[in-house]
Amino acid sequence: MPKKKRSTVARAGYARAYGPGHGIPKSLLADIKTVKTRLSGLERPKAVLSDIGILKSRLASLEKAHVSINKELKNVLEALKRQESTISQFGKKPAKKGKRKPSEYNLFLKDKMSAGMSMVDAVRAWKEREGGSVAVAGYGPGQGPGHDKPKTPQQ
Repeated sequence: MPKKKRSTVARAGYARAYGPGHGIPKSLLADIKTVKTRLSGLERPKAVLSDIGILKSRLASLEKAHVSINKELKNVLEALKRQESTISQFGKKPAKKGKRKPSEYNLFLKDKMSAGMSMVDAVRAWKEREGGSVAVAGYGPGQGPGHDKPKTPQQ
């Protein structure tokens, strides 16, 4: 009887270990062989881990660069906004300041003067209102441009 040719699966060593007498189907042995060849084609786990480490470090450096670029971009945008507002204000007229509220003294003088009283008399009235008679502009109390000088019997 002629010898049977061994299958390619049998040459892999599985058939010798388990052999046809152990009842392992040839299709299963073929599947094992394909898985083995796929595994041998893959890189070793240590090499994959080192590649992952390199990629992580690259990713970290890229993230740092991204953060710094974002900060710089934000600063540039803020500077542009400031310049824009400055340029837009060149064409505008400056806003007028609101008038100050007049003091009670000034309101009192204005009221008296609008009623026909002289400035000196209005100031004198303010001083008397405050509780004292004061000489105004070099005149004593009861004297001034609006007061007549007392007549002496000689006149």
